[in-house]
Amino acid sequence: MFSFISKNKLFSKHKAKAKPGYTRYINLIGSDAFADWVIILSISCVIALFLIGVGSYVYVDTEAQLSAQANISVTSSKASHFDVKKLTSVITTFDARANERVLLSKGYVGPKDPSLP
Repeated sequence: MFSFISKNKLFSKHKAKAKPGYTRYINLIGSDAFADWVIILSISCVIALFLIGVGSYVYVDTEAQLSAQANISVTSSKASHFDVKKLTSVITTFDARANERVLLSKGYVGPKDPSLP
């Protein structure tokens, strides 16, 4: 019969004398549920703190950028860059397309929808 310590001694590369009943914490990972839960909870807390820190930084940075934008004065130019002729040609083009669509939808002769009564 071998104890837990002697099994580790057989598989380790260096022959170190261990005290009876003493195991290193690394050796408990995967075999001791308490050690596994401590590791899981510790890593979860570190990740949660990291995410809270990043979220706080983004929130404060966004708030600072929004308050900085509120202080910028908007200068309005009196000159208007509006072209009436171009607007008229765009509206007539869209009207022509709308009329073509109406004509195509009225002229559709295809099989009737079987779901309609």
